[in-house]
Amino acid sequence: MIRYRMAVKRNLVAMKKIFCIVLAALMCAVLFTSCSSNEDAVVIFSSMEQNSEDALKAQLKEKFPDIPVRIQHLSTGNNTAKIKAEGENTEADIVLGLETPSMLKIADRFATLDEYTKDQYADPSMITDDRIRPWEVFEGAILVNTEVLKEHGLPEPKTYEDLLNPAYKGMIAMPSPKTSSTAYMFLNSWVKTMGEDGAFDYVDKLQKNIKQFTESGSGPVNMLKQGEIAVGLGIAYLAADQITQGVPLKIIAPETGCPYTSTSFGIVKGKEKDENVKKIFTFLNEDFMKYNVEHITPGKLLKDQQVKLKNYPENLPAADMSTINDLDLKDKLTEKWKY
Repeated sequence: MIRYRMAVKRNLVAMKKIFCIVLAALMCAVLFTSCSSNEDAVVIFSSMEQNSEDALKAQLKEKFPDIPVRIQHLSTGNNTAKIKAEGENTEADIVLGLETPSMLKIADRFATLDEYTKDQYADPSMITDDRIRPWEVFEGAILVNTEVLKEHGLPEPKTYEDLLNPAYKGMIAMPSPKTSSTAYMFLNSWVKTMGEDGAFDYVDKLQKNIKQFTESGSGPVNMLKQGEIAVGLGIAYLAADQITQGVPLKIIAPETGCPYTSTSFGIVKGKEKDENVKKIFTFLNEDFMKYNVEHITPGKLLKDQQVKLKNYPENLPAADMSTINDLDLKDKLTEKWKY
């Protein structure tokens, strides 16, 4: 009996040791896999809209099944601040869809892109720095929910001046230029047509009818979709997508033309020699860019570009946006914004 008990005890000790060894091995394997995938992954800091990011994830998975790619969404402000602060120590390899003025502000954080083609652009003068490339152009417009207008007996606005009508009180939304490049392109356009003092006088009057200054450029479209407002100053292509889904929205070009702005992309300095980074950047530059601007953000960017996004108006009149990339002007105007 004593021998039996001792044998059982020895077996239990042996089994415990084996269990500990197996558990340790499993933990090491998990740890190694995790570290390995983190080290090997191509990391993209994206400030694109969700529909563009979803399409990119799907295409990357199909095109590069053996290259792990991690897309981390960051707002314009957070993306800019993170890259500026971290420099070459950032985990990001590629920055994508960040507004051009912000990219220019941190251009010293990016590698030169001489080895990548730039023949696809309709206007080569858009490339003002060899470390960043234009990614997309998106246009703003006066957007309305026709059912909400009808429900409240509101007229359909045709001009910015129409939006000052007291009947629209609490029925309008626009983003804040402090947090949104979409809002800043509207403000920049108003300064061009009304002068700086005139533009801020206009905003002082407009804010009386504003229900909310949203943080993101997509905010007004989301509120229009929910029927929370009748009018939004927002992104035209997002409205077109909602129209295709059956939401009763309408895109109206302001009398002074549609404001527009661009985003850009680049490779973080120090990451430009990584073969996987080069493969992903080449795919973005030569393939996904074309898909994105034809199916999702149709602002004119490329030669022979076709508008394939349903319900997107062709040939929207363009506002004078000659100062949209003036960094000092942007800092001045956004600092002056008080709402």
